[in-house]
Amino acid sequence: MISAEVVGFIAGGLGIFFGVPQALRVRRLGHGRGVSLVSWTLQFGVAISWATYGLDAKSPSVLLTNLGAAVVNASVILTILKNNVKSISLLTIYAATSATLILILPSAVVSTLLIALVFAQSPQVVKSFQNIAAGKDSAVSITALSVSSFSIFLWFIYAFMAEDSLIKVSASVAFSINAVIIALEIIGKRKRALDTA
Repeated sequence: MISAEVVGFIAGGLGIFFGVPQALRVRRLGHGRGVSLVSWTLQFGVAISWATYGLDAKSPSVLLTNLGAAVVNASVILTILKNNVKSISLLTIYAATSATLILILPSAVVSTLLIALVFAQSPQVVKSFQNIAAGKDSAVSITALSVSSFSIFLWFIYAFMAEDSLIKVSASVAFSINAVIIALEIIGKRKRALDTA
């Protein structure tokens, strides 16, 4: 039988690559229009926070894969911001602060914080909706969101295997938000295609 940690490594491995298609798309297009910098910055903090949770919970899959995700999220942020030194410094301070809070706050507060951080994608929901209303082209990668959704689904399986209710709740919320963003992006692409036809 497959252990929870193996499922966690698979889920997290996919999650690491969630940002790669997005970073490549922004580089290829030469702009990040339609991509929420706030969401990616929050997701960076989420990855650092979950990595710290993994360290505290002694879960190598949660720790290592979220560290990898943080690096990829940082690459998307730096791609949008054109890789400046100030951005790297601010991300480093943000990471250190997030990790410290997860380690020193009481567990009930940490659980609440980790669930709240799952809403990091919410600004992208707003941005995607605004893009539809404005008829603007979007650099959001549906491929990246699809990979992320599958990764989240596997984290949900991990949560059941590891009997971790915090990850169950977080994965449920994250999966729902991803589904909404994918739907909005598809609607936006179809609307733009009809408008140009």
